[in-house]
Amino acid sequence: MQRQRGTKQKKSEPVFNPFSNRQNVNNGSKQAIIGVLLFLGMASIWFLSPASTMITRVILLTIPIQEDLSLGAASWKNMKHTYPNVKDQWGVSTIGNELAKKTINNDGFCTKTALDFSQCKRQLREYTWSFEVVSAPEVNAFALPGGIIRVTDSLLYKLQPTRGEIAALLGHEMGHVLHRHSQAQLLKKNLLNIVIKALFYEDGDDHQESFGEAVGELMLTGAKFLGEMRFSRQDEYEADDAAFDILADSSVYDPRSVKSLLEKLWSLSGDSGQTSWDKTHPATGERIKALSTRWNDMSWYEKRKFNGLQR
Repeated sequence: MQRQRGTKQKKSEPVFNPFSNRQNVNNGSKQAIIGVLLFLGMASIWFLSPASTMITRVILLTIPIQEDLSLGAASWKNMKHTYPNVKDQWGVSTIGNELAKKTINNDGFCTKTALDFSQCKRQLREYTWSFEVVSAPEVNAFALPGGIIRVTDSLLYKLQPTRGEIAALLGHEMGHVLHRHSQAQLLKKNLLNIVIKALFYEDGDDHQESFGEAVGELMLTGAKFLGEMRFSRQDEYEADDAAFDILADSSVYDPRSVKSLLEKLWSLSGDSGQTSWDKTHPATGERIKALSTRWNDMSWYEKRKFNGLQR
């Protein structure tokens, strides 16, 4: 049917564009809209693809090392009353400091690991490495951001580890620290919330925080949970590989000590997972097999350089 001559056509309303300067929208409204769009976009990526690990690793690269130190210090402040220091009759501090010094002065670990080389070297140099024994009924060890590593006296009494096995334990915890596993787990639990808050973060001081600084400061609210953080199986494999490489490059300790340490821990609980170590460091049995495979895949020439080293 033809439109009657002279009838005025209704003018269509313009499509609302939140980014247009011609719209009467204040800056606060624009930021809210951008935040909603970002949230929906990231939620789609998060739930429709296994992208959480990739996104988390990218964000971790933006976080300054100083934020790691602050996060670790805040976490230990919340925990140290529960885990008082005891006399270190096992030489944990001596072994740990020796291991850290050798790793800092040797490019071996940072060359072999999947970590960015320059970032890895900066973390090794700038973290405040601290290795101590604490009193606790749990068979456990834990690592906090920035290089704070603690071993319970119960673990040392029950396992009676050799010096090589103590080095393996500390190398494993160093691996967690260098891979920033605690921060990664904390981020994954609150990723969308932390990212959106970081984009519009303002703490009221005169310093304009970068995105990474904002993320680091926001993560401080979860600092008290870091010592009880459960690592993923992938985290454990990475930490085991780190321990193997750190010991292999030390010229002091045999990397097979990593496997013998796990075998002792496994003998305490087997499949039951009744120790605190199993609760925070899962998949011990599978990790023993992986370490056996790694050793068996090495050539005779590679293995012979470890003859006579401490186990």
